[in-house]
Amino acid sequence: SPPSVGLYIGIPFCPSRCQYCSFPSNVYTQRGSEQYLDALHKEVDAVHVILRGKSWNAESIYIGGGTPTSLSSEQFDDLLSHVSRAFLSQDTREFTVECGRPDTIDPIKLDAILRHGGRRISINPQSMKDETLETIGRSHSASDIEKAFELAARAGFRDINADLIA
Repeated sequence: SPPSVGLYIGIPFCPSRCQYCSFPSNVYTQRGSEQYLDALHKEVDAVHVILRGKSWNAESIYIGGGTPTSLSSEQFDDLLSHVSRAFLSQDTREFTVECGRPDTIDPIKLDAILRHGGRRISINPQSMKDETLETIGRSHSASDIEKAFELAARAGFRDINADLIA
């Protein structure tokens, strides 16, 4: 098989900044996200040209953050479309999208992931204790996490991972 690469595409936006966070992320704004995504689309196109020139393929694609699903539905769909057109092929073994916070997950975004070839998602509760979630600045409850997993399963996802903080 041809040489391959693993791609990580970072979306540095979240609905709010969690107390423990050390990642380069910002609170989502329409203007800031539009500027970032414009630059990101140019970078995706440039990397696509490089990979094609070397006959390399993307074996894995991971869109992480931040919280990529904090983007608007239109921005999110456009991002996934751009990434899948540039990198998804029959040689891609895994395409994962980090959904992160359950308060950013909805059927429209889950459908967009599936339509553009994503098959694995990450839902990151960090804790299943409401008191801990409140303390660390998360704007959701443990029951919201359970509902997000149910929503993702109903949408058709079979590969769902979760991040927890110890």
